Amino acid sequence: MHSIEPLSLPKSVPTGIEVWQIRFNLQAPISREDLLLLSEQERAQALRFHRHADQLRSIVTRAILRRILGEKVMCSPGKLRFSVHPHGKPYLLGDTSLEFNVSHAGRFALIALSVQGQIGVDIEDCNRQVDFESLSQYVFTSTEQQLRLSTNEDFIRRWVAKEAVMKALGVGITEHLRDVSVIPDCADEYNVECENQEWLGVKAWSLAAPVDYAAALAAWHP
Repeated sequence: MHSIEPLSLPKSVPTGIEVWQIRFNLQAPISREDLLLLSEQERAQALRFHRHADQLRSIVTRAILRRILGEKVMCSPGKLRFSVHPHGKPYLLGDTSLEFNVSHAGRFALIALSVQGQIGVDIEDCNRQVDFESLSQYVFTSTEQQLRLSTNEDFIRRWVAKEAVMKALGVGITEHLRDVSVIPDCADEYNVECENQEWLGVKAWSLAAPVDYAAALAAWHP
């Protein structure tokens, strides 16, 4: 079946932040227990996917998210209620400081939790082919483009860091991609430079990811 484990995070990640990795068995049947744990809207959204693997990823990730959040806030997982910010980032309703973010790709998903402000996480399959030479001019700032990309994997590793930052900020990705520069700094950290002064203080890290995957985490305390 599916497995879940906590990730070991870079030492500079603040306390109060944790990330869980889910490994899917994409051939497994969909669990009735997982399906019934979801809200009617969550079930409908998952079952709109045509492929079994896509349905399974959605259902399993959401069910595990509910179980983790329910344990953290001491509430029955099925009774948790969610809403979304203007740009679509979900959040937990109720009097809680707990923030979360989710990403999945291929056989893996990540769930990031934080009591230290906003959080963003992203994981991508490095074998996914993209036209990185053409996309770079639309995705990266002039500062980022000075660090040239030589492979498809280079692009994806830079992209996950940028998307994690956008998700932590809770802004529209397409509208603001070129308002933030995310530059590799030391082994597992990024230097984040923002045009918008209100976004100062956002931080990002590379995460240990399965072979052929890239992952990143970002945190921001407004």
